[in-house]
Amino acid sequence: IGTTFAGPYDDWPDDSICGWLEVKPTHAGYLGEAKKRGLTCEGGKAVKGSAKTTTTTKSTSTTKSKASTANSDITIYEVVFSPAVLKELLDRVISKTDYDFSKHKLTNNVKDIQCRFTINRVVYDNSELGVPEHWDMAKGTINVNGSDVEFGEGSYWKMGGLSTDKSYLRDEVNIKLTEDGHFVGKMAYFTHTVKQGEVPREPLYPTLTKHKRSTPMDLNNIDDVYASLWIDVEDWAGGIMRISRCKYL
Repeated sequence: IGTTFAGPYDDWPDDSICGWLEVKPTHAGYLGEAKKRGLTCEGGKAVKGSAKTTTTTKSTSTTKSKASTANSDITIYEVVFSPAVLKELLDRVISKTDYDFSKHKLTNNVKDIQCRFTINRVVYDNSELGVPEHWDMAKGTINVNGSDVEFGEGSYWKMGGLSTDKSYLRDEVNIKLTEDGHFVGKMAYFTHTVKQGEVPREPLYPTLTKHKRSTPMDLNNIDDVYASLWIDVEDWAGGIMRISRCKYL
């Protein structure tokens, strides 16, 4: 008797699969699960009654087949997107990280710099000044080449959900370093923790500015940098990106 293994999405509701698929339409795992269930997704929800019965047909091998087996089972599934969903997906081609750096004086470091970073939440519910929380939302390394800022390999968000896709820290970041040690630009930013099976939350794209409460990087003393760069995100909460342990590469 063969052993049957449960798939990674078997316990997910149909709406969760459609919600993830709406924001990541090319993700092989979500797409495969939707196909397996025969779901029709619209607006991040599964259309009621959309699950299709599985159709299995027998086909014999032909000259086009490289396999030597005489018969094989072929299962065909279909995922249907409404016109509204297709339009929304096409609209997302426009970059959410576009930013005009011409109003800033950017640094032009001769040597590349690498630093450690963490991002911590700041909550404004009970204080106008904000109360930093002492757990890391994201952590890793940053690399500065000239004025360009990139998150290093191995950096990651700790918020679950879509944040586990490391391409957000690689492809959806447009940040530069000013000559007075501030980060400016835009980046994908995850505000809420999402557990497995919950409907995904898309990131926000806050603008990083020369915040009045920030302690910028001291570019004249790289070996002793400890910067705190405040980020305004939402009314109820923002963040602090802490930079330390810098070195020239």
